[in-house]
Amino acid sequence: MTTASFTDLYLPDFSDMLPAPVIEPVPDVLINPSSCSSVNADILRLDAIHPTVSGNKWYKLKYNILDAHKLGFDHLLSFGGMHSNHLHALAAAGQYLGFKTTAIVRGYPDQPLSRTIQECQQMGMQIELVDKVTYRRRYEKSWCEELAAIHNAFVIPEGGNNAAGQLGCQEIVRFCEGYDEVWLSIGSGATYTGILQGLCADQALVGVMALKGAAELVSELWCARPDGIARRIVADAHWGGFAKCPAELVEFIRLADSRGLPLDPVYTAKLIYAFRQYVAGAEFDVSKRYLLIHTGGLQGRAGIKALSAL
Repeated sequence: MTTASFTDLYLPDFSDMLPAPVIEPVPDVLINPSSCSSVNADILRLDAIHPTVSGNKWYKLKYNILDAHKLGFDHLLSFGGMHSNHLHALAAAGQYLGFKTTAIVRGYPDQPLSRTIQECQQMGMQIELVDKVTYRRRYEKSWCEELAAIHNAFVIPEGGNNAAGQLGCQEIVRFCEGYDEVWLSIGSGATYTGILQGLCADQALVGVMALKGAAELVSELWCARPDGIARRIVADAHWGGFAKCPAELVEFIRLADSRGLPLDPVYTAKLIYAFRQYVAGAEFDVSKRYLLIHTGGLQGRAGIKALSAL
């Protein structure tokens, strides 16, 4: 893959240039430490499709970028925090596909830039720091339109969470065939919503919330339920809040590393640990086939001091 600008012929085929994600068994020691019963659980390694445009990030970006291209934009603008997986993937996609990129980042001029944002800059992304009050306006249509006009840019919502992002995430469903339950972590909710819209009626979806105090989002996702699809949301497995990674979780990530399964501290590590607790509980159904989705974001390990050198 080159960094040259893609033509009309190649832009729609970027997904075809990525390797298909592998599905492999979840190491038993991570989810079944007592070995009291067999667990038929696999993990979908979306993290392995690309070193930077990895995980669910490309699926959320794909149709947004295609829409921008069809409308004649060569500039993409989005929003995120100092450790945003979404911005990191957007910067990389922009570099590969020949788009300029700009990020509106919550921060202050004298604040040191995170490693993630520094890497975004190295990939050509322009960074504009705004304070917390200004950043709250990221969902306002009028402000987004103003930013689009100022930068002559196509605006992608935070986390790629819009109809185009959800449409892309529906493509993940083809890897979920044959599984009774699909588990994934929830951040913005785009991936959860997209997969929910594509599952078969005899499948169930379980989302593990990465955010603390996200009752409004949980309610919104619950109301988006398609008829006939069983689902539930685990809201108490966030380990103290978004991006919190206590020592016990760090040790769990190190254990996963030793078994060849790198995990990020924000999403997938908490997902697998929540599934581990489910396996140990009374509601676990040994007859089911489970698929856990690794949503990537491994560069986020750099934001946790105990993991940054691993």
